[in-house]
Amino acid sequence: MVNAFWLDRDLDTLVTWLVDRHVTSSVFECSMVLTTAVQLNGYPESDDLYFTHANNPLTRWAAGSLANWRRLRAYTDAAHGEWRYRWDHGPDERHGCWAVVESLDSDAVRGLDWPGEGETDPPQLTGEWTADDYVDAYRSYYANEKRHLFEWSKDRSMPPWIPAYTVDE
Repeated sequence: MVNAFWLDRDLDTLVTWLVDRHVTSSVFECSMVLTTAVQLNGYPESDDLYFTHANNPLTRWAAGSLANWRRLRAYTDAAHGEWRYRWDHGPDERHGCWAVVESLDSDAVRGLDWPGEGETDPPQLTGEWTADDYVDAYRSYYANEKRHLFEWSKDRSMPPWIPAYTVDE
């Protein structure tokens, strides 16, 4: 299942809190979601574009409006920057999946027949960890379901809110 981990509304803060594994998977998975979302809205199909998980709630959300798509693109761009930072990639290096997103014609994307307008909250792909606020849902999900992945490289470390969201087993 593809997912974006909305651990904060500020994307620069959010990506510093992603575990190492989710930095890379966010770039990979969300890039695929972005290219699938535009194709669902009429962007010309191409062998160079990914098309997968068309019925995933994150893909449906991204395809729902240009504003949602742009929000996921900004998330993925921030994750890509974090990918560069954590693994010392140069400023000109591009993750292959992100390069595909960057190759999209921005005028063509803007001109697609988007079904909705404005930005909506992203879906909570958090299992039993739901909340009124999607950030709270993702923090609870992360603190409890993803703790087995807790590993941060360089100067990144466990987010300060983890203890407040952790439920004792």
